[in-house]
Amino acid sequence: MSTLPTGLFIASGALILYFVIGRWYKSGGSDLKSIPRAPGGHWLWGHERDALIKPNGSFYTENFEKCGAPVFAMKGGFFSEDILAIRDPAAITHIFTRHPYDYHKSAFIRPLVERLLGRSLPWAEGDEHKRQRVALAPVFTHESIKRMEPEVRLASDTLVHLIAETINSNSSTKTGDNTIEIDPLTWTCRATLQIIGSVGFGQDFEMGGSDDAKGILAAVHEVVELGMTPAGFIAPLVLRAFPFITDLPVKAIQAHGKAKTILRRLAAVKVEEKRRMNDDKDVGGKDFLSMLLKMQDVYNVELNQILDQLAMFTLVGHDTTAYGISFALYNLAHNKPAQDRLRNELLAFHSSEPTYDDFSNRLPMLEAVTKESLRIFPPTMHTERVALKDDILPLRNPIRDPRTGEGVHSLAIKRGQTIHISHMALHRDKSVWGEDASEFKPERWLSTLPGNDGGDESTVHSLPPPTGSTRGWSGLFSFIEGPRLCIGVRLALFQYKVMLADLIKNFEFLPVEGPDGLIETVFSVTNQPYVIGKKSEGVKLPLRVRCLH
Repeated sequence: MSTLPTGLFIASGALILYFVIGRWYKSGGSDLKSIPRAPGGHWLWGHERDALIKPNGSFYTENFEKCGAPVFAMKGGFFSEDILAIRDPAAITHIFTRHPYDYHKSAFIRPLVERLLGRSLPWAEGDEHKRQRVALAPVFTHESIKRMEPEVRLASDTLVHLIAETINSNSSTKTGDNTIEIDPLTWTCRATLQIIGSVGFGQDFEMGGSDDAKGILAAVHEVVELGMTPAGFIAPLVLRAFPFITDLPVKAIQAHGKAKTILRRLAAVKVEEKRRMNDDKDVGGKDFLSMLLKMQDVYNVELNQILDQLAMFTLVGHDTTAYGISFALYNLAHNKPAQDRLRNELLAFHSSEPTYDDFSNRLPMLEAVTKESLRIFPPTMHTERVALKDDILPLRNPIRDPRTGEGVHSLAIKRGQTIHISHMALHRDKSVWGEDASEFKPERWLSTLPGNDGGDESTVHSLPPPTGSTRGWSGLFSFIEGPRLCIGVRLALFQYKVMLADLIKNFEFLPVEGPDGLIETVFSVTNQPYVIGKKSEGVKLPLRVRCLH
C-alpha cells in the first residue's frame, strides 16, 4: 500500500491543526467575542473575499449597519484568526496618531510594497520610518511646493490644450450636443506623471508620450488589471496565510517591480548628470532629487534609498492625484448645479490666475468640491494594520456586548491582531454624515450656499463635530492621519485644484447616458472605477465633454 495518501493526510492534518491552534492562541485574552460579528462567511475564504470583491466598500458599510456598531469581527480566510473591522474615530486615532509604531503593515504587504515602491517611506516602519520622515520633510514645505508652481501650471495648460485638440479633431464622433466621450483617467494620468517627473527629478515625460512614460503607465495598468481578476482577489488571502509566496517568481508579483525599475534607471542617470555639472556639495536644482542629494550627508541617506523615494513619489503621486481629479469630474458631471457654481466662482475670481495661496483659502466652492469628492471616492479603499503587542483600543462610541447586553467602552486585542479600516465605510457613515452620506453634496462643506436661482435663499449644511470624525486632513481619512499622513499632501492638493479649475473653466462635463455611464469602484492598488456590470472590461470612467470656448 502506498504511503503517499497517508503522508498527504498527515501533512493536511498538521496544517489545519497549526491554523486552529494559532487561532485559539491569538484569541485568548481578546475581546472580539464581546463585539458583534458579521453574519455568514465562507468556510475557506471567510469574509475576506466578499470584503475585496464587493464594490464601493459596501461589505464594510453593510455590516457596520447590520451590527449597529462602529466595530465588528469578521472571519479571516484560510482558517486564520478573526479580523477586527473598525470605524470608531477614537480607535483609529489610537492606532495611527497616538501609537502608530505599535501597528505595522501585514507581513505579506511589506514585501509587495517593497517590490512596487522600494524601501521608501510607505515601506518603512518604526525608527526607520521616523528617520525617513524627518529627512523628507524639507522637500514638502509650503515654500518648496510654491516653487513647483510653474511645472504644475505648464502641465495643466498642456492638458487643456490636448483635450481641446482631441475634441476639435473628432468632429465625426460628436453627438448633437457637440460632445465626445472620453475617459478622463487617460488624460489626468499623463498630466500628473509629467508634473511629478518634472518636480521630482527634472524628467520630461512628454505628457505621457515618451517611451519611458508609456512603459511606466503600462506597468501600472498591468498591476491594476491583474488585481481586478478573480486570481487578484484570491491572492491576498493566500499571501496572508503563506507570506513566503511573495519571494516566488510569480508573474503577478513580479509585475509590481516593472515601473520602479524604469524610474530608478532614469533617476540614476539624472544623479550622474547633476554630479558631473556640480560638485557633491553644491548640487543645483529645485526638484526633489536636488534637494535630497543636498541633504544626503546631513541625514545619512544612501543613494539607493533616494532612488526608491523618487520612484515612490512618481508612482504614488501621479496615480492617486489623477484618479482623484477624474472622480471629481465624474461627480461634477452628475451634479450640474455644483459644476456650474464651481465654474462661476472660478470665472468671477478677481485675478485671472489664482496663486498657490488663493488655491489654499480663497476659493470656497473649489475647496468644498475637493473635500467632498475625496470623501466620496478616497484614493485608497481600505487600510490594514497588525498589532505588534497586546493593547486596549478605546471606543468613542460604546457598544453592547451581544452576549450580556453590557456596555463596552474599550476592546482588548492580542498581539498579531489584524485590523481593517475601510476608508469608504468611514466616509459614508450615516451616523456621522447623515442619511445622504453616500451622495456627492459639496455644499455640506459650506455654512451657506446661495440657492440655484441666484436669489437670497440659502441652505444651511453642517459638518460632523470634531469628535465624530478622524484627525486626518479635514476630518477625513483620505490621506490617513498622524505620522502616516501622506507627506506629499500639499503638492497633491495643489496640482489637484489647479488642474480641476482649468478643466472646469474650459470644458463642460456631462454623464454618459444610460447604464454605461454609471460606475462602481473596487480596490486594486488604489480605488479603481469600472462600469457597473462590466468589470471584466477593466478600469473605465466614461464621461462626455465639450469645449466652452
